[in-house]
Amino acid sequence: MPTNVLLIILLSAVMHAGWNLILKTSRHKLAFNVFMHGSAIAIFSAWWIAAHGAIPLPTGPVLLFTLGGGFFFSLYHMCLTAAYERIDVSLAYPLTTTGPLYIPLWAYLFLGESLSVIGLAGIFIVTLGAYILQVREISWVGLSFPLRNVRLPGVLLALSAGVFYSVGAIVDKRGVTVVDVFLYTYYLDVVLFLFLLANVVLTTSRVHFLEEVRNHWARGLLAGLVLFASFITYRIGLQMSKVSYATSVRQASAIIGVLGGIFLFRERFGRIRLIGAALIAMGVVCIKLG
Repeated sequence: MPTNVLLIILLSAVMHAGWNLILKTSRHKLAFNVFMHGSAIAIFSAWWIAAHGAIPLPTGPVLLFTLGGGFFFSLYHMCLTAAYERIDVSLAYPLTTTGPLYIPLWAYLFLGESLSVIGLAGIFIVTLGAYILQVREISWVGLSFPLRNVRLPGVLLALSAGVFYSVGAIVDKRGVTVVDVFLYTYYLDVVLFLFLLANVVLTTSRVHFLEEVRNHWARGLLAGLVLFASFITYRIGLQMSKVSYATSVRQASAIIGVLGGIFLFRERFGRIRLIGAALIAMGVVCIKLG
């Protein structure tokens, strides 16, 4: 992976962790998530209209890819949320990070991507590091704990989230090749916003949504700006790299998230997190070399 592409995706990873940290400070996270996406769309709309005039409507393949990508990423979000409602985060989250393991297979079958041995090793090491960041202990019992409960509905939902994310990533890669990356990202975020908004409207979260808008509008605008910057920089990098590598490098956001948790929320930085962070860094180096 070229150095400039690696740096762009790492920048996206930093901003990805940034909006996640802002989201973590909210009281009603689903409602704030919708508000955040709406803010991102509003900010981009204002910028594009001021710079280029009216925003063109998506047509043909662009519409197909934005609807497909938005659909699968929305399923990822819904499965993730449903898993959190049924089982502990420490059990669900490690399984949702397995998405990058499936992407090389889909990329080979549908995009014709081939990876080097060291690149594949880097993907595996990054995924292992992201998984270890969330487990309870470095032992066979700790590492296998989520997998040993695979029959639980919440665990199946968490695994499904990883699969849906991997499919969405493949659609995403095709989408950034057929239209201006800024417009594609805008269309994709609109579709994501509409799916998430429908989820809020159909639940009691609509009351929480209005509460978040009233009480935290400034925070929502900031989060929306960081969110869209993260989306854009990632897809600029995705245009110039293989999707298998891009999605794995972006997992470096987990390291930033851990550091943010330490400094902002006084979370502990234990031996497990140190090992997980070191593995992610090692995997990124392998991907760079590969």
